[in-house]
Amino acid sequence: MTRKTAILTGLAAGAALLGASRYLGQRRASARAAQLTGIIPIITPFIDIETAEGVLAVMEHLPDDRVTVVLHTLGGCITACVLIANALRQFTDSTAVVPYLAISGGTLIALSANRLEMGSRASLSAVDPQIMGQRVKHLAENRDKPSLAALAREYDVSMRKYVRARLSDLVPADRLNPAMDLFMGEHAPHDWPIQRPEVEATGIAVNPAARKWVDLVDAHRWRAW
Repeated sequence: MTRKTAILTGLAAGAALLGASRYLGQRRASARAAQLTGIIPIITPFIDIETAEGVLAVMEHLPDDRVTVVLHTLGGCITACVLIANALRQFTDSTAVVPYLAISGGTLIALSANRLEMGSRASLSAVDPQIMGQRVKHLAENRDKPSLAALAREYDVSMRKYVRARLSDLVPADRLNPAMDLFMGEHAPHDWPIQRPEVEATGIAVNPAARKWVDLVDAHRWRAW
């Protein structure tokens, strides 16, 4: 390695470390702000286990039994989204805010709060699981790959049970089956947008999202997306 190459390599490594340091600093600052305000932005294209760990860590250190999650996401890892949804259900005072969109696992989290707020043009979607980009309800019928089909059936049964239990707390008994059809995507593609009037038609109460939440998402999403 020449001296010039070594210098350039060192500068590149230093820049990378500086960038990582700034990123970690921003994450710590966001976590501290969330702990003080009880507001947790989940603004990311993909919710992974690391995201879930961060959200759970902030929730664990909140001073009150009150939390607001602001969602702007396309969903993500099933386990990660269920972890956040489970944690959110343990708060006595919880609000999920969707200024623009909370697709797939984002919808699962949104439905887990005591209160739901949506922007006038915001959308949710079905929450049925996918494996390798395919809906488990379709993979469960795959006779050529029995092990994959068995796994798909396990995910399908588990999610249906999970969603039905939550919707039972949110909608009248006579609307439970239509709500299940809507959020399990029985008559539409997995990520087909479900707008606020459709959500309200199931009996789920939806309040309008305040402008400040739109501004918060706008401030974060340029960095996260």
